[in-house]
Amino acid sequence: EAMSGPATLAQDRRGTSRRKPAKPPESVTRHDDPDVETMLLAREDVPGAFDLLMQRYWPRIFGHFFRSLGDRQEAEDLTQDVFLRLYRSRKRYQPRARFATWLYHVTQNVARNAIRSRRRHPTVHLDALASGNDGALLDALLSDRGEEPSRPVERAEVASVVREAVSTLASRQRTALELHQFEDWTYNQVAAQLDMSPEAAKSLLYRARNQLRETLSVFMREEV
Repeated sequence: EAMSGPATLAQDRRGTSRRKPAKPPESVTRHDDPDVETMLLAREDVPGAFDLLMQRYWPRIFGHFFRSLGDRQEAEDLTQDVFLRLYRSRKRYQPRARFATWLYHVTQNVARNAIRSRRRHPTVHLDALASGNDGALLDALLSDRGEEPSRPVERAEVASVVREAVSTLASRQRTALELHQFEDWTYNQVAAQLDMSPEAAKSLLYRARNQLRETLSVFMREEV
Protein backbone atom coordinates (compact mmCIF):
# COMPACT_ATOMS: atom_id res chain seq x y z
CA GLU A 1 0.00 0.00 0.00
CA ALA A 2 2.95 2.29 0.67
CA MET A 3 4.06 1.78 -2.92
CA SER A 4 0.73 2.76 -4.37
CA GLY A 5 1.14 6.41 -3.49
CA PRO A 6 4.20 7.16 -5.68
CA ALA A 7 2.88 4.94 -8.46
CA THR A 8 -0.42 6.73 -8.46
CA LEU A 9 1.39 10.05 -8.37
CA ALA A 10 3.53 9.01 -11.34
CA GLN A 11 0.44 8.01 -13.26
CA ASP A 12 -1.17 11.33 -12.43
CA ARG A 13 1.93 13.13 -13.61
CA ARG A 14 2.00 11.17 -16.83
CA GLY A 15 -1.68 11.86 -17.35
CA THR A 16 -1.17 15.53 -16.68
CA SER A 17 1.71 15.69 -19.14
CA ARG A 18 -0.53 14.37 -21.89
CA ARG A 19 -3.13 17.04 -21.38
CA LYS A 20 -3.24 20.03 -23.68
CA PRO A 21 -1.10 22.72 -22.09
CA ALA A 22 -2.89 25.79 -20.86
CA LYS A 23 -2.61 28.94 -22.93
CA PRO A 24 0.45 30.85 -21.74
CA PRO A 25 -0.17 34.20 -20.12
CA GLU A 26 0.12 37.38 -22.13
CA SER A 27 3.42 38.21 -20.44
CA VAL A 28 4.93 35.09 -22.06
CA THR A 29 3.44 35.35 -25.54
CA ARG A 30 4.11 39.03 -25.95
CA HIS A 31 7.88 38.49 -26.21
CA ASP A 32 7.44 36.37 -29.33
CA ASP A 33 6.88 39.60 -31.26
CA PRO A 34 8.68 42.78 -30.14
CA ASP A 35 6.08 44.93 -31.90
CA VAL A 36 3.32 43.31 -29.87
CA GLU A 37 5.30 44.21 -26.77
CA THR A 38 5.57 47.80 -28.00
CA MET A 39 1.84 48.00 -28.76
CA LEU A 40 1.06 46.69 -25.28
CA LEU A 41 3.20 49.49 -23.89
CA ALA A 42 1.33 51.96 -26.10
CA ARG A 43 -1.92 50.56 -24.72
CA GLU A 44 -0.67 51.59 -21.28
CA ASP A 45 0.33 55.04 -22.61
CA VAL A 46 4.03 54.48 -22.01
CA PRO A 47 5.77 57.55 -23.50
CA GLY A 48 7.42 56.93 -26.86
CA ALA A 49 5.90 53.50 -27.48
CA PHE A 50 3.36 54.54 -30.09
CA ASP A 51 5.88 56.86 -31.76
CA LEU A 52 8.22 53.89 -32.12
CA LEU A 53 5.55 51.92 -34.00
CA MET A 54 4.86 54.89 -36.26
CA GLN A 55 8.55 55.29 -37.07
CA ARG A 56 8.83 51.62 -37.98
CA TYR A 57 5.63 51.13 -39.97
CA TRP A 58 4.77 54.54 -41.45
CA PRO A 59 7.07 54.10 -44.50
CA ARG A 60 5.67 50.63 -45.25
CA ILE A 61 2.04 51.71 -45.02
CA PHE A 62 2.62 54.89 -46.97
CA GLY A 63 4.39 52.90 -49.68
CA HIS A 64 1.50 50.45 -49.84
CA PHE A 65 -1.07 53.22 -50.28
CA PHE A 66 1.07 55.12 -52.78
CA ARG A 67 1.51 52.04 -54.95
CA SER A 68 -2.19 51.29 -54.58
CA LEU A 69 -3.57 54.70 -55.43
CA GLY A 70 -0.76 56.55 -57.17
CA ASP A 71 -1.55 59.73 -55.22
CA ARG A 72 1.01 60.95 -52.70
CA GLN A 73 -1.36 63.22 -50.77
CA GLU A 74 -4.04 60.55 -50.50
CA ALA A 75 -1.41 58.03 -49.41
CA GLU A 76 -0.33 60.43 -46.64
CA ASP A 77 -3.94 60.96 -45.53
CA LEU A 78 -4.75 57.25 -45.46
CA THR A 79 -1.54 56.39 -43.61
CA GLN A 80 -2.47 58.96 -41.01
CA ASP A 81 -5.95 57.44 -40.84
CA VAL A 82 -4.47 54.00 -40.11
CA PHE A 83 -2.43 55.28 -37.19
CA LEU A 84 -5.31 57.36 -35.86
CA ARG A 85 -7.40 54.19 -35.79
CA LEU A 86 -4.63 52.35 -33.98
CA TYR A 87 -4.24 55.11 -31.42
CA ARG A 88 -7.95 55.50 -30.74
CA SER A 89 -8.41 51.75 -30.31
CA ARG A 90 -5.21 51.14 -28.35
CA LYS A 91 -7.04 50.54 -25.06
CA ARG A 92 -8.94 47.65 -26.64
CA TYR A 93 -5.86 46.04 -28.20
CA GLN A 94 -5.44 42.32 -27.59
CA PRO A 95 -2.39 40.47 -29.00
CA ARG A 96 -4.19 37.68 -30.83
CA ALA A 97 -1.84 37.75 -33.84
CA ARG A 98 1.50 39.15 -34.86
CA PHE A 99 1.41 42.92 -34.87
CA ALA A 100 2.33 43.21 -38.56
CA THR A 101 -0.51 40.86 -39.50
CA TRP A 102 -3.03 42.83 -37.45
CA LEU A 103 -1.78 46.14 -38.85
CA TYR A 104 -1.99 44.75 -42.39
CA HIS A 105 -5.68 43.95 -41.87
CA VAL A 106 -6.34 47.48 -40.59
CA THR A 107 -4.50 48.90 -43.59
CA GLN A 108 -6.49 46.74 -45.98
CA ASN A 109 -9.76 47.90 -44.44
CA VAL A 110 -8.76 51.53 -44.85
CA ALA A 111 -7.67 50.86 -48.43
CA ARG A 112 -10.95 49.15 -49.30
CA ASN A 113 -12.93 52.06 -47.92
CA ALA A 114 -10.83 54.51 -49.93
CA ILE A 115 -11.22 52.49 -53.11
CA ARG A 116 -14.98 52.21 -52.64
CA SER A 117 -15.19 55.94 -52.21
CA ARG A 118 -13.34 56.40 -55.49
CA ARG A 119 -15.58 53.78 -57.16
CA ARG A 120 -12.59 51.82 -58.30
CA HIS A 121 -11.90 48.09 -58.39
CA PRO A 122 -10.21 46.65 -55.28
CA THR A 123 -7.18 45.57 -57.34
CA VAL A 124 -6.72 49.00 -58.90
CA HIS A 125 -3.60 49.59 -56.79
CA LEU A 126 -1.74 47.94 -59.65
CA ASP A 127 -2.32 51.16 -61.61
CA ALA A 128 0.78 52.51 -59.92
CA LEU A 129 2.81 49.98 -61.91
CA ALA A 130 2.16 52.04 -65.03
CA SER A 131 5.18 54.08 -63.99
CA GLY A 132 7.29 51.45 -65.68
CA ASN A 133 7.15 48.24 -63.67
CA ASP A 134 4.26 46.87 -65.71
CA GLY A 135 6.53 46.23 -68.65
CA ALA A 136 9.06 44.51 -66.41
CA LEU A 137 6.38 42.31 -64.89
CA LEU A 138 5.02 41.46 -68.31
CA ASP A 139 8.46 40.61 -69.68
CA ALA A 140 9.32 38.56 -66.59
CA LEU A 141 6.14 36.52 -66.72
CA LEU A 142 6.52 35.78 -70.41
CA SER A 143 10.26 35.12 -70.29
CA ASP A 144 9.70 32.60 -67.47
CA ARG A 145 7.59 30.71 -69.97
CA GLY A 146 10.20 31.00 -72.72
CA GLU A 147 8.20 33.47 -74.80
CA GLU A 148 9.42 36.68 -76.31
CA PRO A 149 7.41 39.84 -75.71
CA SER A 150 5.91 41.28 -78.86
CA ARG A 151 6.15 44.88 -80.01
CA PRO A 152 6.40 47.58 -77.33
CA VAL A 153 3.07 48.31 -75.70
CA GLU A 154 1.94 51.65 -74.36
CA ARG A 155 2.18 51.88 -70.59
CA ALA A 156 -1.51 52.62 -70.22
CA GLU A 157 -2.32 49.49 -72.22
CA VAL A 158 0.02 47.41 -70.09
CA ALA A 159 -1.47 48.77 -66.88
CA SER A 160 -4.93 47.95 -68.16
CA VAL A 161 -4.14 44.38 -69.13
CA VAL A 162 -2.24 43.69 -65.90
CA ARG A 163 -5.21 44.95 -63.89
CA GLU A 164 -7.54 42.77 -65.93
CA ALA A 165 -5.30 39.73 -65.52
CA VAL A 166 -4.85 40.15 -61.78
CA SER A 167 -8.58 40.70 -61.28
CA THR A 168 -9.20 37.17 -62.60
CA LEU A 169 -7.16 35.61 -59.81
CA ALA A 170 -8.79 34.04 -56.79
CA SER A 171 -8.66 36.21 -53.69
CA ARG A 172 -5.85 34.29 -51.95
CA GLN A 173 -3.80 34.11 -55.15
CA ARG A 174 -4.20 37.84 -55.64
CA THR A 175 -3.21 38.61 -52.06
CA ALA A 176 -0.16 36.33 -52.25
CA LEU A 177 0.97 37.92 -55.51
CA GLU A 178 0.51 41.44 -54.19
CA LEU A 179 2.50 40.74 -51.03
CA HIS A 180 5.31 38.82 -52.72
CA GLN A 181 5.64 40.71 -56.01
CA PHE A 182 4.79 44.26 -54.99
CA GLU A 183 5.44 44.39 -51.24
CA ASP A 184 8.62 42.27 -51.41
CA TRP A 185 7.40 39.82 -48.75
CA THR A 186 9.25 36.52 -48.47
CA TYR A 187 7.53 33.17 -48.95
CA ASN A 188 7.59 32.66 -45.19
CA GLN A 189 5.95 36.03 -44.58
CA VAL A 190 3.26 35.37 -47.18
CA ALA A 191 2.66 31.94 -45.66
CA ALA A 192 2.27 33.40 -42.17
CA GLN A 193 -0.14 36.05 -43.44
CA LEU A 194 -2.32 33.49 -45.22
CA ASP A 195 -2.00 30.87 -42.46
CA MET A 196 -0.35 28.22 -44.63
CA SER A 197 3.01 26.51 -44.99
CA PRO A 198 5.78 28.13 -47.07
CA GLU A 199 5.46 25.26 -49.56
CA ALA A 200 1.74 25.98 -49.95
CA ALA A 201 2.50 29.68 -50.44
CA LYS A 202 4.99 28.84 -53.19
CA SER A 203 2.41 26.62 -54.87
CA LEU A 204 -0.21 29.36 -54.61
CA LEU A 205 2.13 31.89 -56.21
CA TYR A 206 3.10 29.39 -58.91
CA ARG A 207 -0.55 28.94 -59.88
CA ALA A 208 -1.14 32.69 -59.79
CA ARG A 209 1.82 33.37 -62.08
CA ASN A 210 0.73 30.63 -64.48
CA GLN A 211 -2.72 32.16 -64.79
CA LEU A 212 -1.23 35.60 -65.32
CA ARG A 213 1.10 34.25 -68.00
CA GLU A 214 -1.83 32.70 -69.84
CA THR A 215 -3.84 35.93 -69.77
CA LEU A 216 -0.91 38.16 -70.67
CA SER A 217 0.42 35.88 -73.41
CA VAL A 218 -3.00 35.89 -75.07
CA PHE A 219 -2.94 39.68 -74.98
CA MET A 220 0.54 39.81 -76.48
CA ARG A 221 -0.41 37.42 -79.30
CA GLU A 222 -3.39 39.58 -80.12
CA GLU A 223 -1.13 42.62 -80.29
CA VAL A 224 1.29 41.09 -82.81
